[in-house]
Amino acid sequence: MEHLLILLDVIKKLTTLNLSEINQHEWRIFQAYGFFLLVVFLSLVLYSYLYHLYRAEKNGERNYEKYANLVLDDSINDSVLENKRSA
Repeated sequence: MEHLLILLDVIKKLTTLNLSEINQHEWRIFQAYGFFLLVVFLSLVLYSYLYHLYRAEKNGERNYEKYANLVLDDSINDSVLENKRSA
């Protein structure tokens, strides 16, 4: 509970631009919670993107096996994998 109060106090000081009133201990606590929230957010983004890739391949919208083969067998005479619409 003490850390939550420190966190809210640091946010209040940041929004009012009283940066000189934030001591080093409060700033370290704020950084630690910010880092943890950033890691959680980026993990959620990564797993949602992986789920999107899995679902797109499962539904047949994309075939990522072709892209993997393109890396291994790349030649100037190969055909185009996908025809894209022009805007």
